[in-house]
Amino acid sequence: MSGSPPERPAASASTMPLDQQILHVYVALQNLAQGRTVNEIAEEIGKSRFVTARMVRRARDLGLVEVRAAVADPIDVALSARLAQRYGLRSALVVATHSDRDPEAREAIAAVAARFIRETVQEDDVLGFAPGRTLVHASQQVEELPSADVVQLTGVGWPRLGDGVEVISNIGRATGGATYPLYVPILIEPEEVAILRHPMIQQVQRRFAHVQKAFLTIGGWPDSSLLARILEEKGERARFEERGVVAEIGTSLLDIDGASVDGLGERFTGIPEDQLRQVPLRVAVGGGEGKHRAVLATLRSGLAHVVITDVRAAELALEAAER
Repeated sequence: MSGSPPERPAASASTMPLDQQILHVYVALQNLAQGRTVNEIAEEIGKSRFVTARMVRRARDLGLVEVRAAVADPIDVALSARLAQRYGLRSALVVATHSDRDPEAREAIAAVAARFIRETVQEDDVLGFAPGRTLVHASQQVEELPSADVVQLTGVGWPRLGDGVEVISNIGRATGGATYPLYVPILIEPEEVAILRHPMIQQVQRRFAHVQKAFLTIGGWPDSSLLARILEEKGERARFEERGVVAEIGTSLLDIDGASVDGLGERFTGIPEDQLRQVPLRVAVGGGEGKHRAVLATLRSGLAHVVITDVRAAELALEAAER
């Protein structure tokens, strides 16, 4: 009687002889845990590399070995990899926060940013930091760093300028290097532009060209941006929102497509965008419910090599990329 042979029942760990289970586990661990090549293992056990590779896959498929992330911080590893690949980043750190509400998300993102700072700074670096609540929280968790100079990248928006330079002060204490604070508001009036010619301000501006690693916060318009509130008080916010501004980073205003929106000119104090783009490593930090569109705009702008954000912001950015 002709016909197809009967299907063989699917293999399972319980139907595999114990000695074969042990062999499969040994092969998989040698490859996945010890880093040995399939060719090396195949020669040792006297099988072809194709058979050996199948044994590794089968051990995983049957649950004989388990591969899992062992990252201490609450990072969504798969989402981080997808975000980095889709937007051409050097890396992304997507923080698995319990909530995307601003205070909780900010604290979780700040903790990861602090670790990234500790692991990234090297001896004799020139570091650039922008003020911002998330970086303030991150800087408070950084106690010691290799010797490096620290430059403030933008003016400040706090009512008291001393509060606005806290990031620079904290990181400067950790590095023990020279600090270059920028004691000017982030937004000045046209008649006040002369203040930028002050020798101390010009000294900071000259250091912009030497910055090797820049850390900036992402401001989300309209409710998660101090600059937006300042412009609201001056009666100017509406005209920027009409032009599509959803974010600011450094001294750049961005629309949802990541394009820069001009209009503040010399009134916006800090490192110019063209100079920022010359910095070898640029890290953008921010997330929470008020910054989802701002994170997307930053990703599209190409201003950041590394983005540290939350799960919801990353998911929405990936969804936007697929539309």
